[in-house]
Amino acid sequence: MRIYPNQLVAQLKQGLTPFYLLFGEEAFLLNQAANQVKSIAKAQGFDEIIRFAASPQFDWQEIVQEYASLSLFANRKIIELELGDSKPNAAASKLLQSLAQNPNPDCILVIKGEKVGNDIQRGAWFKALDKHGLFVPCYPLQGKQLFAWLEQQCQSLNLRLSADAKTLLVDYNQDNLFAISQELEKLSLLNISGEINAQTLAPTLVNQSRLDVFDLSDALLKGDSVQISKVMLKLKQENVEPTIILWALVREFDSLQAMQHAIANGESFNAIFSQFKVWKNKQAITEQALRRLTHVELNALGDVLAEFDLAYKQHQHIDAYQHLLHIALMFVGPLPFSVPFNAKVEQYANL
Repeated sequence: MRIYPNQLVAQLKQGLTPFYLLFGEEAFLLNQAANQVKSIAKAQGFDEIIRFAASPQFDWQEIVQEYASLSLFANRKIIELELGDSKPNAAASKLLQSLAQNPNPDCILVIKGEKVGNDIQRGAWFKALDKHGLFVPCYPLQGKQLFAWLEQQCQSLNLRLSADAKTLLVDYNQDNLFAISQELEKLSLLNISGEINAQTLAPTLVNQSRLDVFDLSDALLKGDSVQISKVMLKLKQENVEPTIILWALVREFDSLQAMQHAIANGESFNAIFSQFKVWKNKQAITEQALRRLTHVELNALGDVLAEFDLAYKQHQHIDAYQHLLHIALMFVGPLPFSVPFNAKVEQYANL
């Protein structure tokens, strides 16, 4: 039976199955799923773990012998087989089918490997094990699935993160689940009470001094090119990740664009500031930015932010900080020149 990683714990609590097929490209989810199986199985007396790694010279009879033999140290055991990108040959397929036909109640077989296509899933050995077990595909998470996973991790650690903190955490770690998980573990050790917002989270992600991305946000709204340049230079000297600077730029762009639409619909500044929860000490500089930047200029900002994101992910920048400074200065007003970047990225951006 196929289930997904976020369903595994609930399924395990309902009862264990003889076989677990854990396959996919997302290493964190694979390891997490395997650990969840072993943790709950251990609580039910499966104390011994036997590990194998398949290779071209691997003797598949070892799996059969271990599966059928009595444990030396406990009544029950787990056999963990790491396939990697290997595939069972014809003889191995028959051996695995024989295990499926005679499940050992005192043994759990966990098979891990890379992504499996429909050809393998239709194979006799896979279908035989899947019939009596669980297939957990562990694919990379994106969009809503990624944020649902993040919320699940927060709940397990008794953490409450605001929406902007979650976005910052994901952007800063570039969707790396291992890195996100480590940051959450670190936050849990700090015992922060209440909801954690982006302003609280940012200092834990980077070693910042007096000037940080929130100083940059104020300079953007004021349209202060000197302060923007000063803050950007400081961030570069401190090796602040470009992704966290990008997050700050996108955050201000998204807010200004949404508020500009509200202005176009005839709403007053007071109503807009209330709707978008603009702090009182930021209302004057926010109004200043909204009056300064036209609809066309904001659209141009959106375009260059998208270009930067694509170029950065493809490692096509001449200088990421130079590009970010250029974008930041566009909050002051339009610039008569553009930042050069690889033609390949430009080609993709125009698709």
